[in-house]
Amino acid sequence: MTATRGRPKTLDRQKTLEVAMTAYWQDGINTVSLNEICRRAEVSKPGLYREFGGEDGLMKAALAHYQQHVLGEILKILDTGSSLRETLDSLITMVTKVDGSETPKGCLLVKMRDARLHLGEATQQQVDLTYQYQLAAFTQWLEHLQQRGEFGSTMTATFAATYVVTQFNQALTQIAQGEDSEMVKAILTTALSVLG
Repeated sequence: MTATRGRPKTLDRQKTLEVAMTAYWQDGINTVSLNEICRRAEVSKPGLYREFGGEDGLMKAALAHYQQHVLGEILKILDTGSSLRETLDSLITMVTKVDGSETPKGCLLVKMRDARLHLGEATQQQVDLTYQYQLAAFTQWLEHLQQRGEFGSTMTATFAATYVVTQFNQALTQIAQGEDSEMVKAILTTALSVLG
């Protein structure tokens, strides 16, 4: 057996992704530095560069982690078989809930889309992929409701999905900015009432 060259790999990828995702989500990508993420994750900057290829690679991986572990879990609500109204009500409650937990407010995807001009190419591509993933989930859900005869709007499923995603993203932005959650909930409920 021959020894491998260089230092042994000690970086905990999962922990580093959790720390980076939370930092970008809570503090904003323009506020938290790579040095600060290294400090919080207890990793060296060279080790982080070896694992992710730099800040762009880390941001891309953090957003992909968010898509899988946060957004994916939220979108499971669309697969419960509940009615249109019940599903929307569940999502509205989830989006506007302010419970004092350690979960950051708002949505990492929305924050990254808003800061798109400050993102690297790889992260921009991941933003587009994650947004399309979100949009496809809502489109598929509405198409399924149409097939069941529960969504009879003259809107296409794609248009309605884009409308729904836009309304939820706006509400998440308002919640992250500290606006009154009950008012945001009332506005979101009214905006989505056009769907039936």
